[in-house]
Amino acid sequence: MRRTALGLIGLVALSLFAIAVGYREALKRDFAFASGEKPPSELGLSEEAVPQVEVVKVRAIEVPEHQTFVGTINASLTADVSSKIMGKVVAVYVREGDRVKAGQVLVQLDNSDLLAQVRQAQAAVEATKAALSQALIALNIQRTQSQTRIEQARSELNQALEQLSLVREGARRQEKAQADEAVRQAYAAYERAKEAVKMAEVELQLAREGVKQAEAALEAARQQLSMMQEGFRKQQKAQAEAALRQAEANLKVAQATYDRFKPLAEQGVITKQKFDEIVLQLESAKAQYEAAKAQMSLMQEGFRPQEIRQAEENVKQAEVALRIAKERVKLAETAYRERVAALKQAEASLRATEQQREIVYEGARQQEIRQAEERVKQAREGLKMALAAAKEVDIKAEQVRLLQAQLRQAYAALETAQVQLSYATIKAPFSGIVAKRHVDPGDMASPGMPLVTVIDPSSFRLDVTVPESHIKSVRLGEKVSVAIDALNKTVDGRIYEIVPSADPTSRTFIVKIRLPQVKGLMAGLFGRATFSTGKSKGLFVPERAIWREGSLEGVFVVEKDTAFKRIVTTGRKAGGLVEVLTGLKEGELVVVNGTGKLRDGTKVRVVKH
Repeated sequence: MRRTALGLIGLVALSLFAIAVGYREALKRDFAFASGEKPPSELGLSEEAVPQVEVVKVRAIEVPEHQTFVGTINASLTADVSSKIMGKVVAVYVREGDRVKAGQVLVQLDNSDLLAQVRQAQAAVEATKAALSQALIALNIQRTQSQTRIEQARSELNQALEQLSLVREGARRQEKAQADEAVRQAYAAYERAKEAVKMAEVELQLAREGVKQAEAALEAARQQLSMMQEGFRKQQKAQAEAALRQAEANLKVAQATYDRFKPLAEQGVITKQKFDEIVLQLESAKAQYEAAKAQMSLMQEGFRPQEIRQAEENVKQAEVALRIAKERVKLAETAYRERVAALKQAEASLRATEQQREIVYEGARQQEIRQAEERVKQAREGLKMALAAAKEVDIKAEQVRLLQAQLRQAYAALETAQVQLSYATIKAPFSGIVAKRHVDPGDMASPGMPLVTVIDPSSFRLDVTVPESHIKSVRLGEKVSVAIDALNKTVDGRIYEIVPSADPTSRTFIVKIRLPQVKGLMAGLFGRATFSTGKSKGLFVPERAIWREGSLEGVFVVEKDTAFKRIVTTGRKAGGLVEVLTGLKEGELVVVNGTGKLRDGTKVRVVKH
């Protein structure tokens, strides 16, 4: 039974092997028939005509993997030049495609209001400087006067003490000489004080005249502003027309006189001096005519807004000048009063010195001693008052410090106004090309709104989007291949920046690749970057081993001494090798030469392995 069962099993296995071999041969014949081939026996090949072939063994090797991502080419340096202030666009000096230099004016905004602010800030600076100058003068005067008062008070106290000593002790010859010298000095001081009062009167008069002139200038500025705001009256226009007609008539008379006397001058009938007077009359008549014509044109056209604003500024400046003039009057009045007081003090000192001299010469009485003691007491009180009045110097100094702070504030306001004015002139941040012009004259610019786009054409980059699944294989400094379809060129770029934040919608990262200089390269072109994403193993055969028929690809596999066609699916290419995805196994032998002469099932002889 066991032998019978084993025999049956062997018979079945043999039958299955025969069926498999027959099925394989049938498939070969069907494929050869379908492709139009004939079996070797029908081709009339003899054993001597068996083709010689070279074969290689299919092997698995490790090759780099690459992934291609698309992106857009941009300039490495791009600036959307915008305004920092809101304003009307007055002029645009560039067009798209123009080359510009760093600092070149691109767009001009309306700056009339900003100019007015700058002028107002300048006027504030000038007014504060004038006030500070006056305060410094007042401080110096106050300091000098205070010091003088203290010195005078001390001098009076010393004189009073000396007089009291003389009154009590009597006078010697030397003391009489000193008394005489003191009288002379007191008289000289009195005369100087009188001159100082006269000078103070003159300065006060000049200051009051300055107030009158400032008031007249202010009134004239206000009248000029009122006339500009209200316009000319009919009577003024009629007067201007009459003046124009008169000037025209005078010009015609002067021209006729010139034409009549010119030949006489050329003939020497009249003197050159007489003819020069006629020429001068003609020039004067022309000037009067042009002035009358300009005045008539001004009355017909009216004043421009800039002239009205200038007139308003003139009124403000005249008001500041009037305030300064009034302040000068106050200072002059104060100085006048102080010098009058000084004159009275000098006069009193002179009388006291004379009295002291009389006491020195005549000797002292009891009443004179009491008077001398009273004078000492008054001199001491005067010194106390002079020392107390010296504190006014500190008040004046504080006013000076306040005005100095106001001046610094005015300068800062002026600098701010000038900076705001500079914002109205939009300049190129760097040298480059105008890629886009976003505004035209008449448009309204607002802060942050692009006016002109400027790019630097000397350097370009490719911005590609890489999925988050591949970003871990991208490295800074990595060299990548970039294909630019529009230029039909492939260049090598280098990764110099990986944006660390992904787009939450597409889950992609921006990778920036620096490109070399390429002729014709422009912003906005399409580019494809090929990245190395690692290595992987695959079955590879030489590219020349692949045969192609239509859309089919295949190889000839040698089994023993027969070449069989094998349909394959190819993949990557690397260094003359082609990856076979399906249809082959590692270790099989494939033909690498003469594949165009082989047919499925052809007998071959391997000459090189």
